[in-house]
Amino acid sequence: MRNFTAWRAAGLLPKRGFTLIELLATLTILAIIAFAAAPSFSSMVATQRARNAALDLSAAVSLTRSEAVKRNSTITMAASSAWASGWSVTAGTEKVRSFGPYDGIAITASAGNSLAIGNDGRPATGSLTFQVAPSVSPQPASTICVQVSGTGRIAVVSGACT
Repeated sequence: MRNFTAWRAAGLLPKRGFTLIELLATLTILAIIAFAAAPSFSSMVATQRARNAALDLSAAVSLTRSEAVKRNSTITMAASSAWASGWSVTAGTEKVRSFGPYDGIAITASAGNSLAIGNDGRPATGSLTFQVAPSVSPQPASTICVQVSGTGRIAVVSGACT
């Protein structure tokens, strides 16, 4: 067996670890990089929140449509107070599912605060759109349009609703 302590004392083995100065220098560099990346990261988070809300909205419309066909009756999807505060899918007095609330998101519907879908899977009001955008700093690239056609087809499109 070799005597590593004697070798280290003689300077034959390298020392392990790092000094306090090296640690502080590394943490300083990491802090500078983190502060430089923070603005683009917040924009990415806002865009992702809008995308998640739009996908939840399209899933809710799809659920409303499938429940209407399955139950052979009119099913309603209604906003709590505003669409960004959340919404629920109801069959008469029975709540099928709730969604939201969504912080930092602005949702604008083209047809009021509720959507009724009949037993044929078509919206009672015809086609409609939901525009979803971050409420903090809406950028055209982060705006998403959820379109429901008169036949009940759902499309999620990047950009503002036209």
